[in-house]
Amino acid sequence: MKLFKQIVPTLLLSTIILTSLSAADKFVPSKNKNLAVEYTLENKGEAFDKEFFEFTKKPLEKVGFFVSDPHHNVNYVYEQQVGATSLSQLSFSSLVNDDKARVLFNKDPRIGGFTPFNLVIYRKKSDMKTVITHITPEAALDILQISDKEVRTQYTAMFKPLDAAIEKEYGAGAKKSYTKIQGYAKHNMMNFEIPFEQPDDIDEFFDAFQEKFETAFQTKGYIIAGFYNMKYSLNTHTDVLPNYSNFVVWSLCHIPFSYTIFDGKNPLPQAAIFAPCSMYAYIKEGENKIVIGMPTLSAWAAALGIKDKEKLKKIEELDTEIPSIIRSLGGVDVSNKNPLVK
Repeated sequence: MKLFKQIVPTLLLSTIILTSLSAADKFVPSKNKNLAVEYTLENKGEAFDKEFFEFTKKPLEKVGFFVSDPHHNVNYVYEQQVGATSLSQLSFSSLVNDDKARVLFNKDPRIGGFTPFNLVIYRKKSDMKTVITHITPEAALDILQISDKEVRTQYTAMFKPLDAAIEKEYGAGAKKSYTKIQGYAKHNMMNFEIPFEQPDDIDEFFDAFQEKFETAFQTKGYIIAGFYNMKYSLNTHTDVLPNYSNFVVWSLCHIPFSYTIFDGKNPLPQAAIFAPCSMYAYIKEGENKIVIGMPTLSAWAAALGIKDKEKLKKIEELDTEIPSIIRSLGGVDVSNKNPLVK
């Protein structure tokens, strides 16, 4: 059975891309100026790191957040693969509040661009200050270009118990501050649709697509650092998104890219709030298209005000390569808008 069929000729594709760019320009970000919240602690080491990893489990589960595919001590990976690291700690704990987030997927599925999101801990060898940080929900919503008041209110409220738990655990010894937003990219999101002919079994079709998708990225040197099936939570096998035939989120990682941004020359470990990249893909019930979306790497550069030429070169490379891979699977560029709003 033919899985994919290209239905948009080149000329029309160019028109859609231009429409996408125009649509993106119309979004007006909120008045929020904070990109990420930071909790900085002095003179901490490996013993503290182990305690923190335990904190991300049961204590955060009590406030509704579950760790999905944690990646601890990424600095060791850099040391092994690159031969050097400026960090004594860099770890990602991808968090998801599936109970709260699933409600929002039925209102705007673009929430998948930051669901799961990353709770990061890092420490530079140069100052030995341990930083716990995550993106602010307001910044995430502005990057996703979500303006719906109800979605914004609920998504923002979801983070409050998380910060309260962090402050309860570490507030006495931590200095709280914020990473400020330096700007927004002209195009914060990459969005695609892959049309397909009606299969005999939608689940078998999507399983085949998933295998093809993951192979295509792995062949280009990417790592599937995580996978989350949004239709089935961490706590139940009950289908919680009946309006979708399938809804998954991949966590994409690219070691040479991440080393260039987070470590190496002019390290920016605070940029790890964006990584691994969350790329969502879903099929709406009754529709014959796979919808895919992810924040661009240019969104990182603009938000953090990255000027380093080597870092910007890597960002441009991935912002070119990732869409190219998706197009090779039949993807067609579309505008960044809530597809549930007609």
